[in-house]
Amino acid sequence: MDTIFKVWIFIFVVMIFIDIATSGFLFVWFSIGAAGAIITHLLGGSVIAQVIVFAVISIICFIFGYPMAKKIIKSTVKRTPLMEEKYIGKELVAERDIEETSKIMVGGIYWTVENIGHPIKRGEKFVITGIKGNKFLITK
Repeated sequence: MDTIFKVWIFIFVVMIFIDIATSGFLFVWFSIGAAGAIITHLLGGSVIAQVIVFAVISIICFIFGYPMAKKIIKSTVKRTPLMEEKYIGKELVAERDIEETSKIMVGGIYWTVENIGHPIKRGEKFVITGIKGNKFLITK
């Protein structure tokens, strides 16, 4: 085996291992390019032809394969809601009057709330309807 063939094998293997280690589907496309360069080498292509095949295949696979893999992964992996998103729809009782903004305790943590409805009196029920920045939006 000559040196360039060993280089392509090395690139192929290293890119696969890096992709497995990072699980980001960024480097597998260069492995496919290296496989193309290996085939070009076995067919007797020059080193320049091998590099061109490697670059073209890697770029094409990256441009088309990465977005497709990302889309497939996003559609199959269930998104875990953030802690504060779990509180949306929760009904609470006001500990004090809430005109526009106030602080309330939810889940043992004080949160800033913005009242988007009518004023809420102490003892009345209200609902967390959404999140705006780092504030809960609430309404009576």
